Amino acid sequence: MAPQTRLAARVVLVDPSDAVLLLRSHDPTLDVAPQWWHVPGGGLDSGESTEQAAVREVFEEVGYRLPDPGPAVATRRTSFTYLGREYRQFETFFVARVPHRLELDPSSWTEIERRSILGWAWWTVPELRATEQTVYPTCLVDLVDGWLRAGPPTAPIRL
Repeated sequence: MAPQTRLAARVVLVDPSDAVLLLRSHDPTLDVAPQWWHVPGGGLDSGESTEQAAVREVFEEVGYRLPDPGPAVATRRTSFTYLGREYRQFETFFVARVPHRLELDPSSWTEIERRSILGWAWWTVPELRATEQTVYPTCLVDLVDGWLRAGPPTAPIRL
């Protein structure tokens, strides 16, 4: 079976102390499932823009009504297998400041999110640089560090 093509929006949420919110996930259908950290986000619904999906996904996964997803700062193409299905995903990344460190509200999670999201944490750039845990995208720490030092790029960069 050919991989399913999927468009997705991801949001790098940055708190006032410059920490980034990451979710820890795994594939619940695997007996021995690797775990990874990632920023909130997910696939676009039919007819939805990437900006609309970014706002919706932050609300569904974090429980926060993001007033604006911020600028599109990066794009990425990735391939992976999840829930036994192969995907070819095209992602747009946004960066948004939040007014305070948020606590996640999982009340809007889907059943699969309840089974696959194992936790969350706020990570600083030094923590991201020091970790040996898997973080996607793998260049996230360099992107976040660059955004914090120079602000978002004038046009989305390709990862």
